[in-house]
Amino acid sequence: MIDSLDRTDRRILNILQAEGGISNVELARRVQLAPATTLERVRKLRNQGFITRTVALVDPDKVGQSTVAFVSVSLTQHGADKVEAFRREVENLPQVMECYHITGDSDFLLKIVASDIGAYESFLLEEFGQIAHIGRIHTSFVLSTVKHGTQVPIPSGE
Repeated sequence: MIDSLDRTDRRILNILQAEGGISNVELARRVQLAPATTLERVRKLRNQGFITRTVALVDPDKVGQSTVAFVSVSLTQHGADKVEAFRREVENLPQVMECYHITGDSDFLLKIVASDIGAYESFLLEEFGQIAHIGRIHTSFVLSTVKHGTQVPIPSGE
């Protein structure tokens, strides 16, 4: 599907990933198109699913959610219904920022935020640990963040 994008579409995607709140007029200036043409290209990229949503990234420290944990989860049963049930439960937990179904020793890898380790412990015991068919949970706490990216690399197409 990436082959359907021309150089300008790729530039638009890269700019929007870096600056989601950029005005259409400024975006048009940067890609050297008329604002109406640029707006139509952005609409097309949304309709085709290249742009899934536009968000504001909030600093976790500023909102009191500075404890980050990566949690590996192994289920006791691996049937499609059990995996789907786990996915549904996790989607309803706001502390879970990301969840991936993975290969290897664990079944899922989650990124969880909390105000502190005590809040994480309460979440683990009172909410997360109540999910059916969890067999093993392994938690690693983040000491510091070396890199936190949000931009997906888009080949230039040249």
